[in-house]
Amino acid sequence: MKSTRMSLITVALALGAAGAAWGADSVMNLVNSGEAVQKEVADTKARMDDAVKRNKDVAAQGNELAAEKAKLMADFADWQKENDSIKQRSTDFQNRCSPDKKLEQEQLRACKKDADELNRDIAKVNSDNADLNKRNDALNAKIQPYNLEAQNAPAEQDAAYAAYNAATKKERSWLDAARDQLANDAFKSYGAKAGCPDMGVPPQTTEAMEKMTDDIIACLKRVSNP
Repeated sequence: MKSTRMSLITVALALGAAGAAWGADSVMNLVNSGEAVQKEVADTKARMDDAVKRNKDVAAQGNELAAEKAKLMADFADWQKENDSIKQRSTDFQNRCSPDKKLEQEQLRACKKDADELNRDIAKVNSDNADLNKRNDALNAKIQPYNLEAQNAPAEQDAAYAAYNAATKKERSWLDAARDQLANDAFKSYGAKAGCPDMGVPPQTTEAMEKMTDDIIACLKRVSNP
């Protein structure tokens, strides 16, 4: 199964030069764009998690189908041996008990007993053969959709990873914009009063980046609605 290694995401945190005076509209625009990015990250992560689970499920199903096929082939081999044995017994019976043989009453009774037993065994191997064919048909009915799923699942996982990585890049860019806002001299006192987080320590994981986004959005909302 193909997987994609995801590199850790860091955010450039060097303070930029002081910008122009900030306004409530610009802050709310930043909040709205941040929430949109958050939703995209959450949606693409859910898609990625589903794709990973789907690949694991497909792999597990493949193992189950392989085991089922192996058991069917083993049972068919046993049936073939039994069928060959009955064919040989039938040939032996014909050689011993065919109508052209001049048999004594005791021999006829023995042949009748053998015929009854042989007929029961023939009925059994015929019934077993029907059951094996049913199992084979049922297995083939499961293999066809499995093969299609096994063909498509890895590509979907790769696409899901790519979409998630693209979304996290957007979140990183948003954090860059938020850093610039928090570094604005005209904004600093408001950010400090609202308890905006320190962006001097870069997040080392996507989870830490998502938490930083949450904290910054919350503080920007407090600034806009003191």
